[in-house]
Amino acid sequence: MAIKLKIGSPVVGEDFFGREVELRKAESLIRDNNLMLAAPRRVGKTSFARRLIDTLSSKGWNTIFIDLEEITSIDHFFNAFYGELVKLPETKVSEKMKAKMKKWLSGVELSTTGLPVKATVKMESSDNNDFKDLADILNILDNHTLVVFDELTVLLKSLSEKNDDEQAVRTFLNQFRAMRSATSEKCSWLICSSVGVRNFTTQHNLSDTINDVADFELGAFSDEEATKFVSTLAESIGIEANAKIKRYILDKIGWNIPFFIQLLLSRLPVGEITKTDIDEAYGHLLQTGSFDTWHERLNIEYGNNKDVAKLILKYLCVAIDGKTREEIYNHIYAKIPSFENDEMGLLLRALMTDGYLVKDGEQYKFRSPLLRDYWKETYC
Repeated sequence: MAIKLKIGSPVVGEDFFGREVELRKAESLIRDNNLMLAAPRRVGKTSFARRLIDTLSSKGWNTIFIDLEEITSIDHFFNAFYGELVKLPETKVSEKMKAKMKKWLSGVELSTTGLPVKATVKMESSDNNDFKDLADILNILDNHTLVVFDELTVLLKSLSEKNDDEQAVRTFLNQFRAMRSATSEKCSWLICSSVGVRNFTTQHNLSDTINDVADFELGAFSDEEATKFVSTLAESIGIEANAKIKRYILDKIGWNIPFFIQLLLSRLPVGEITKTDIDEAYGHLLQTGSFDTWHERLNIEYGNNKDVAKLILKYLCVAIDGKTREEIYNHIYAKIPSFENDEMGLLLRALMTDGYLVKDGEQYKFRSPLLRDYWKETYC
């Protein structure tokens, strides 16, 4: 089987690899549960969500995927949602549904057999009944519906920053929770984000607004699956590697996520490769900007704790075996005496959720040697 080398962008169709066990589990749970795709960045959440969409679409489900990364307001949120609704090609449109849709859409002809595949969505300003109207429409749709929200945290942060308070975010999340409850018999929800939604809601005391959503963990490939992925990808791009070399590749990366495997293989020469080739490719990779977003995310997502997070990572990138929480706090306190000890637990948990760190016994250390070496090379 040949698959394309696609670095960074979601993988779909025949280029999607593995995850059979996780897909079966997600499919078995999603009908009766709302799920939070809990995984660090670059594990492949969006690719997994799109694969689940393809699977359920083939079984007759209505499926809606909404990327919220560029959505900056409630109006934009509804605009995107209704824009996806009008793309459902085989939806039977009742008179009630047409009336509901016409409140939001202008210049759109709604037939009695289905909604147009393409339409221009124009909205009036949203009001308190918008979520209820949307719930009514979702409940009218034939068959069960899966709605996937990607990058929900980005929208939440935008709402918080625009309004300079927590109330707009709380109102949105409470209304979204009420909509999930109102559509529970007809609709399932999958929420994913490259920055943890739970990190955000915990930080802003909003955890109660998502306590009806169960975590679905998506981890790295197992060693067996990662080895198969290396073999398949290497064959597809003309790389020859024996079993020992494949093992060396995975040991070098240290964290079996598709993105890191793809990155390293993209730097290898065509033909039979050696450990020297891998070491050189690894070294070159550290000099590229492939990991710069990990640093930039700290500035964007960690608010007042961004400097503390940077100090923690700079401290741990030279500690291969890791450090205890007490050691980390003492190091931070010596530089920033105002940092409270009770904040350390939440910050360390956020760094683990986002894929920077892992806890090994009592020690916190970088989850990936590749990311650790990049940090050491670039910031120490």
